[in-house]
Amino acid sequence: MAYLDNLRVLVTCLVVLHHTAITYGAPGGWYFNDEPILGVGQILLTLFVGLNASFFMGFFFLLAGYFTPRSVDRKGPVRYLWDRTLRLGIPIAFFSFLVTPFLRTMLTVRVWEPGVAFWSTYVTFLGDIQFSPGPLWFALALLIFSFVYGLFRLAASRVKSGDEATQRPLTNRGIVLFGLAIGVITFLIRTVYPSGREWFVFQLGDFVQYIALFAAGVLAHRRGWFTGLTRKQGKQWLWAAIGIAILLPVVGVIGGAFDGDPSEFLGGFCWQALLGALWWSMQGLAIIVALLIGFRERRNRQGSLAREMARNSYAAYILHAVVVVGISLLLLSTGWHSAVKLAIACVAGIPVCFSAAAVVRRIPLARHIL
Repeated sequence: MAYLDNLRVLVTCLVVLHHTAITYGAPGGWYFNDEPILGVGQILLTLFVGLNASFFMGFFFLLAGYFTPRSVDRKGPVRYLWDRTLRLGIPIAFFSFLVTPFLRTMLTVRVWEPGVAFWSTYVTFLGDIQFSPGPLWFALALLIFSFVYGLFRLAASRVKSGDEATQRPLTNRGIVLFGLAIGVITFLIRTVYPSGREWFVFQLGDFVQYIALFAAGVLAHRRGWFTGLTRKQGKQWLWAAIGIAILLPVVGVIGGAFDGDPSEFLGGFCWQALLGALWWSMQGLAIIVALLIGFRERRNRQGSLAREMARNSYAAYILHAVVVVGISLLLLSTGWHSAVKLAIACVAGIPVCFSAAAVVRRIPLARHIL
């Protein structure tokens, strides 16, 4: 299933570009923000991260859910839960207690100086123990989802395996109803937890989509949804994704998002929040379905580079924060325009992330975790 590996690589690359865009002017929380690009450039960055946010993390949960039943079938619930704890829990602890202090040191010292000042500051931050998983909130959420499913399988007397008898086609009507349900429930959750507000380390305003797509991935494995989607549906959802994307700036203008305060679209009991939640859910599903079918039909093969990137995608995701922040800090001293720095950071960020991941995975035992 090379196309799913290729999709995983694509979404990992989008994560790198997403946080690079935030560094240079797009809205969102990140470790470091340089001088923002203004005007049309900032609008384009905003549209880019808005489209990304509608689907890319949800796509990760969908793919994780898809492979979960197969893993439990092969290993059994107990071994599956143990493996999930190691593969997700160790990176969470590694990032929280070792990488986060390193990032704090980089931001404090600002210049890479492998001497007393840098390492003494790092040791100081190491002593300030706090749970801060950063982008590894995804791994923590996935660990929770995996435990819920694993415990369900452990308690269930028998669960059907994914054979031909259980396959059912996924209809466009079903996708639309699914997206509308996600949108409405998301709107209700965001009246209390607007998008961007954290509870613990999670943005609960986005979690309806994550939970729903993980569950959809589990069902997709059992019912053959990924292989049952047709080329015709791929074209239909591609046009739907384009059409819904065009609506974003239109709705933003009508709702006053470009007047300086887009917060009403992020949550609250108002029509802007409802429209924002519905747009977010339908846009995400449209892009996901179009990409699934498009990659299955046209990118279901891999060369040596694509295979290597697929193997290293998880490690690249874990390490990308250090790479993106490091490149941004190196470019800070150049005095170049932010648009130039953005272009360099985007071009350099992806290969550096995957190269660093390949090196880290050569460390003994790391390959078994990553």
